[in-house]
Amino acid sequence: MNNPSSIWQHHWQLCWQSSKPYRLGQALTFVLFLLFYMLYTLPFFQVEQPELVLIFFIRFLLEASVFVILSHFLLRPPLKIHYQRGFSLSALLQLSGWLCLAALLLATVSTFASYLPALSKTDMQQITLVQKDSIEGLQMQFTLTTLMIMMWLMYLSLFLFWSLIYLGWQMLQSRKALQQEMQQARLQQLTNQLSPHFLFNTLNSIRALIFEDQHKAADTLTQLSELFRVHLQAHLRPTSSLQEEWQLCQTYLHIEQIRLEQRLQLSVQIDDSLLQQPLPTLMLLTMLENAIKHGISPNPEPGFIELIARRQKSHWQLSLRNSVGAQSNQSSTGTGLNNCRKRLQLMHGDKARIELEQSSTFFHLTLELPYATHPDR
Repeated sequence: MNNPSSIWQHHWQLCWQSSKPYRLGQALTFVLFLLFYMLYTLPFFQVEQPELVLIFFIRFLLEASVFVILSHFLLRPPLKIHYQRGFSLSALLQLSGWLCLAALLLATVSTFASYLPALSKTDMQQITLVQKDSIEGLQMQFTLTTLMIMMWLMYLSLFLFWSLIYLGWQMLQSRKALQQEMQQARLQQLTNQLSPHFLFNTLNSIRALIFEDQHKAADTLTQLSELFRVHLQAHLRPTSSLQEEWQLCQTYLHIEQIRLEQRLQLSVQIDDSLLQQPLPTLMLLTMLENAIKHGISPNPEPGFIELIARRQKSHWQLSLRNSVGAQSNQSSTGTGLNNCRKRLQLMHGDKARIELEQSSTFFHLTLELPYATHPDR
């Protein structure tokens, strides 16, 4: 994009691309410009001529509109282009040229606006400054050239101030985008850590089942292939909906049900209004894995798992409670739970929390998450 035609094409495209915060900022610029000049010209108003207020208001509406248009179409594209590419001496010279051109155009509009019949009373070449101790006031006259130079310098400073504010906003947006990218990368890294952890546990389950019932082991492998088909698609995203997570877990639970049979008693209560709520990918699966690995598998007697998802005002809760009996032969490394904590912290900060409750007969894990009014899909 170094040839002139490509640069102009990019410049033109940027003119029609803007975010909502930027548009709101330009609306605020319009209002502030209008208020500033209305207050600035108050000393020049005669008390016995209140109609001048309305005439000057119309004039400043015109100037504020031209200021916003010029800042958007002339200044914003090169500022954004050079910000993305980096500033050099030639870039600074180009931006200086755009600033001077924008100020000259607005100074021309401002100076010759009084040539319009409706705005003739706003002629700034002859100004009466009202003074309390003077009946006639202080008369000041300016030549057209002097007035143009004054207007140009004034608008040049305003456009320069606008440009600095815009560049500062761009820096803030870039920093925010970089933080979001780093957060997404960290979430993806933590999500990917669960893949070998999950595969190891599932293959151990199939290995144990081979010695008990080869037909069930074959069925389990079929279920495992289906599970990994879904899993390979799901783990590419750091977040999923509760519905997607539960669908993945159902396949996993079916595999474990084949191995554990009546030893696994499952109770599920999920509020339908929560199905689209975001959840870190594989988090629910990790919770169920740990419940089966440390609570159900080590015990010859039947055990239970209770899964409940319910809404609580501005939050919602995901609760998993499982029975505990004999001590598991596999010591817990805490990887899954630590992973869950880190991802919740990255996603929600202090707005999410994990509560643990443990006794000699059960283990209870509760996630409290902020309720998303409009979850991204």
